[in-house]
Amino acid sequence: MKCLLAMLLLLLPAASFAQSSEELAEQDLRLARIADAMLVGNAKLCRQTMPVTGIILHSADQYGDGAQALFAGGPLAIAEVVSGSAADQAGLRAGDTIAAINGTPVSHLSPQGEDHLRELAFFLLADTIENEPIALTVVRDDEVLMTNFSAPNGCRSLVEILVADGPKALSDGRVIQLQYDFATSLTDEQMAVVLAHELAHTVLEHRRRKEALGIDNGSIMRHLGRNQQVNRRAEVEADRLSAHLLANAGYDPMLVPQFWQSPEGIRAGGGSMPSFVYPSQSARAEIVEREIAMFLPSRRGPSWPGHLLELRDRSLAAD
Repeated sequence: MKCLLAMLLLLLPAASFAQSSEELAEQDLRLARIADAMLVGNAKLCRQTMPVTGIILHSADQYGDGAQALFAGGPLAIAEVVSGSAADQAGLRAGDTIAAINGTPVSHLSPQGEDHLRELAFFLLADTIENEPIALTVVRDDEVLMTNFSAPNGCRSLVEILVADGPKALSDGRVIQLQYDFATSLTDEQMAVVLAHELAHTVLEHRRRKEALGIDNGSIMRHLGRNQQVNRRAEVEADRLSAHLLANAGYDPMLVPQFWQSPEGIRAGGGSMPSFVYPSQSARAEIVEREIAMFLPSRRGPSWPGHLLELRDRSLAAD
């Protein structure tokens, strides 16, 4: 995974880096604010949870040589802190170097494969025992600070903006990514709808359930035969659950059918060409409208969509 700033360093000349990095950081914070509320609001629906800290991490190994000055205090640092979050209330700041997490020195973390130090650190934080305080050792202006703070429990997922070609949004069960250009085209409410759909894939454990069937998610094979049938079933399940996830995060669930019929929703669903995986845009809207009428008539949470959550223990294969 490449973080947004890392990709920018590879793509942009130095003169434009400062301005563009600020624009990208703005999108990262915008997504984090929306995501944190959704992860916390739906914690009870998720089998895997984590403390939602409000910290956005980055690490030196994500960047080229031009960004080493960002990490004078060490290879792992806080890129941004969500205002009002647990980390913000604990006094943590953007630019703080993280030296240890829950007693584990950052120097003991060894990334493998495509992972960076940032991902290892994120999931180490995510492994904090529920209701236990988080212990961080940070370095700020050459001063070592020890901080302990508690954070609300939320669904376990790394949510990030990605600057790269590829899907506009995706979830692999561990990480949810929204492509930068797509994110900038959305209002906050539309971004919440897209995030709710991707989080629904995670909550419903679609990655595990597809792997159990040997389903191919490749860009071509996912549209063919049994792959197409299973992938479409997963998309419909995610659309239905997304209305409940939005309601639990304080949004009107009717934003979902509205989005799928909007120009942005049509682009997200593959444009004007018919899709073999997704139902038509009008059908997607109708499916969610029926879900809301039957299970969310007041159009607000809290919602416990047990009829959908029980699908996690069923096969995605056609009946």
